[in-house]
Amino acid sequence: MSDQPTKSRRHFTPQRLNRLLNLWPPMLGAGIRVQEINDDWTRARVKLVLTRINRNQHGTAFGGSIGAMTDAFYALLLMHQLGKDYKVWDQAAQLEYVSPGTGTVYGVFEVPTSVAAQIRERCDAGEKVLHWFEVDLTLADGTVVARARRQVYARKKREAMERDTPEGVGSA
Repeated sequence: MSDQPTKSRRHFTPQRLNRLLNLWPPMLGAGIRVQEINDDWTRARVKLVLTRINRNQHGTAFGGSIGAMTDAFYALLLMHQLGKDYKVWDQAAQLEYVSPGTGTVYGVFEVPTSVAAQIRERCDAGEKVLHWFEVDLTLADGTVVARARRQVYARKKREAMERDTPEGVGSA
């Protein structure tokens, strides 16, 4: 199978998914805006705009909104790179707050094609893959507000494994 991104599920283009995510109530309500999703599904730029609604008791960004800002982007990028024959889910998250979010918080989520290819290869061999991704969430001046780790689960769908297994060869 090619290392190139495959045609996306539901024919979402990155631009269409970007628009839909920006209108999705959990993102909209938290002040989270997707700035861009690259055409090859390798990168998403996201920001959390500090408003009266998402400030905490100290007047800084609410930690729950910072956490929500990291939700699903790695899984979405990987899902669209792997294609419809693979299951991809967010599995776990870790968040370390480093400094107060006193303004707009930015995050750049990246899933290089080389990482997606390694995950695809392991899935094609029948493995369940758990992969950790890391991102620093920063203010515009580069001050780190939080460090996030997200674990993504990936596995080739059973029906795809059966379809891709040559006749006469047993599968696990």
